[in-house]
Amino acid sequence: MGLLDTCAKYFLFLSNILIFILSWTIVGLGIWALVNKSSFLDLLNEADVSIPIYNSAVIIFLIVASVAIIISCLGCCGAYKEIKWMLTVYFVVVLGLLILIVVGTIIAMTQGLEALKDPLIDSLSKYDETRKTALEQTWDQTQTNLQCCGVNHPGDWAKYNERYGPTTIELEKKFASLPLIRPNVPESCCASASDKSKCMTTPTINNGAFVVGCWIVIQVEVENHVSAVGGVAIAVIIILTVNMLIAMYLCACGLDSDIDDRPRKRAYGQPSGRL
Repeated sequence: MGLLDTCAKYFLFLSNILIFILSWTIVGLGIWALVNKSSFLDLLNEADVSIPIYNSAVIIFLIVASVAIIISCLGCCGAYKEIKWMLTVYFVVVLGLLILIVVGTIIAMTQGLEALKDPLIDSLSKYDETRKTALEQTWDQTQTNLQCCGVNHPGDWAKYNERYGPTTIELEKKFASLPLIRPNVPESCCASASDKSKCMTTPTINNGAFVVGCWIVIQVEVENHVSAVGGVAIAVIIILTVNMLIAMYLCACGLDSDIDDRPRKRAYGQPSGRL
């Protein structure tokens, strides 16, 4: 092997060690993304919706990373021992992995989060603090933990839920048991306020209300989980692409054939054994 072939061989060997480490990192981050689900996912479950990026893209990344751990060992062995069939299998599997990664990336990019707004608004409109069902408890937990209020902003409560906001004659007849001066937001929007009654009636920052919509917080939460997994995955994609090309080069040009029928030089000088 020439100098170029030797460099390619050891680069393939060392880069597969790096892939082995990065793949375990992706596995850890993927498990974190699936397990470390904040209370907003419970809220989405109550609204009968789910985030496809958790159910599809992250799982695909986990599968790819698990397979990459196995084939990185194959690539290390094939490069170090200069075994052609191992490098050929490595090339084919890496090509398949890259296709899977592209599919996972497309899923992550095309599954928009905007479609989740309407179900969240619908669940907000059904909120009734007097019932204390799973929906009410989940909304309260989400707003308290994430320090948010409403879907887009606190005004959503008065806009979409008739139990909040200014009263009308019709509402007074429908909710006769409620006070005439009603709150504009639930108590969970004012979890940090010292005067909760004032905060619920006038939900402002000065009164201690959470003024950021839960939808904005949800977007940040999802993007943080995906960015952590996707950032390491991009590094693996680049290295796998380079390794695939190097493996193809070594199979085609860099390594001697496994079966070489040419006579060795030392055979010419040896006696034939005949008299």
